[in-house]
Amino acid sequence: MSPSRFHEHLTSDRDSDVNSLLLSPPPPARSRPDRVDVMAPIRAAMTAPTPLTELLRDPAFINALDHADGKRSRRQSSSSHHLLAEEEKQTHNLRSILRSTGDRLDQEMRRTDQAESKADFAERRAQELTIRVSAAEMGKKYAELDAARANEEIKRHQMRIECLERELKQVQADMRILERQKTEADESATRARDTARKYQIELSKQEARDERLEESQMYSSNKWFATGHTKGFDEGREDGFEEGRQYGISEGRELGFKQGRKAGRKEGFANGREEGRQEEYDRALLAFDEFFHAEIDGDDFKITMSITSTRTGRRKPKNLPSLPLSAFSPPSTGTSDMFPLPPTPSTLFPGEVIDAHLRYEALESSGVDLAGTEVTGAVLLLKDLVVPEGLQSSLPHKVRILSVATPFELSGPVPSDQLIESELSGIPQSRYTSYTTAHEELEVRSRAVEALRWAFSNSRLIDVDVQSDIMSDVSKYEAFEDLLTKVTADLPGDKKVPIVISNILPPPHDLSLPIVKLLAHPAYRNYQGHSAALSLFPNVYVKFTPPMWNQIVPGAGDPTSEMDQHREWKRKIKMFIGPVLEAFGYERIIFGTSPSFATSSLPNPADWYALVRESFAELAVEQDAIDAIFSLNAKKLYGSS
Repeated sequence: MSPSRFHEHLTSDRDSDVNSLLLSPPPPARSRPDRVDVMAPIRAAMTAPTPLTELLRDPAFINALDHADGKRSRRQSSSSHHLLAEEEKQTHNLRSILRSTGDRLDQEMRRTDQAESKADFAERRAQELTIRVSAAEMGKKYAELDAARANEEIKRHQMRIECLERELKQVQADMRILERQKTEADESATRARDTARKYQIELSKQEARDERLEESQMYSSNKWFATGHTKGFDEGREDGFEEGRQYGISEGRELGFKQGRKAGRKEGFANGREEGRQEEYDRALLAFDEFFHAEIDGDDFKITMSITSTRTGRRKPKNLPSLPLSAFSPPSTGTSDMFPLPPTPSTLFPGEVIDAHLRYEALESSGVDLAGTEVTGAVLLLKDLVVPEGLQSSLPHKVRILSVATPFELSGPVPSDQLIESELSGIPQSRYTSYTTAHEELEVRSRAVEALRWAFSNSRLIDVDVQSDIMSDVSKYEAFEDLLTKVTADLPGDKKVPIVISNILPPPHDLSLPIVKLLAHPAYRNYQGHSAALSLFPNVYVKFTPPMWNQIVPGAGDPTSEMDQHREWKRKIKMFIGPVLEAFGYERIIFGTSPSFATSSLPNPADWYALVRESFAELAVEQDAIDAIFSLNAKKLYGSS
């Protein structure tokens, strides 16, 4: 082989084996400052000159090869073998470096991929953090704005608190003025009550005198008519037929005249008596009004007398004087030296209690336990004419059934005279019914009149459960008063049995209405007037039963809490006790623990008893009034006669 051809062979092998892989342009590297250049050692090894390369590049060696003779060929051949061995050794070295470099390159590529994924993740985290920082900055700005608004609200509330404190001081000053006026109001009210009682007594005496005068006139007319008729008839028979005929004609004329005069006198006397009583009552009320204007300060009481007549001749209810708030609540502690304190409720108890309004289902659920107070009797209201066996024996030994009441329908047909057939047949019996808004219609009211007249004839006492708001609504009250007037108008005195009305003390009421607004509310003024008008029926009594206030009767609360429900109920109850106690007196108020039949919920009788007893005690009533309301009045009405 010639030296030139050998040189070409070496050059082609090296180019094909090494330079094709190692001398190719490297891929563009990422612009990262921490990237390791793994191809640098390979490029350095490839660019470094080898002994063979330096020998082949030597011109002297190439010329020697071209002009050598055969003698030197052997020596040159050994040198070539030496160079080839050296070249192959370097080739193996380069291949090992290439393999290690490839492994390292793969490892670096994997690390590069991991670094790139981490960089991408870091970029995403940076973007998220940037968004969060922006949101936090916006939230901070909003919080600063809210804080500024809150500071402004605090300043406004502070100004409002200062204004309310000034108003509170002014209200306290006004309350002190009202408390100073209370003494004058109480004294004026006492004088007014005394005067009203005197006028009531005088009216009763005048009515009695009118009745006696009417009876004497009727007796004299009947007596002298019979005497004259007999005398004239006898004289006519003696004087002869003709003379008797003429006398009989004149006597007949006179008799007809007397009979017509008697009928006209009776009718005219009834009308005139009613008109006279109305005029006398009007004069008494006018005198009473003048007395109030003369004796009572007009700022404390506003008396409005509306004395008009309806088309049926009934009197309109009168508006009673409105009392101040202090009349129904104890004075404040700041005026304790000026006003005597009311009796302590814990020291005023009735001697015994008779539950005069006990529904049979209430007896089954709660019994007659009043939390330590002795119950000696009960008036039981049955669902029908059947009494369960063993009822009296199931009660405590000291509790006896004072009376039983059975229902009858007010607007239905006239009931039969059937009595209760049971073990209680020896106990006094009475009747009860319910008055609803349906009975305000004229046709239904006429049937109710017939049913009540039947009850007057067949019962010793009638209970009426009023399920209509007659105490605050004028039209409803007029319908109820018209019913009572028609029922009792034509009945003699011995047939006017007692009528006990329930569910009007206290009447239906909205507990959310404050006491200050209640005093001036039209419903409360109507309640005052209707209470006074109902009291003019002498045979009407009132039951004090749980009201329909859409709340459970509260028990005794914390005595230090001013907003306790127990206290709030007592305040409202005392508001409604006042007008009824003034109009009816304690002799016509009866205590009961069961509510109206219009509601199915039954309160705890002990809670209701505590409310009623404490309310009367705080109104400074005497012990005899407490005994009458809780037991004596029920004994008088429902007990055995």
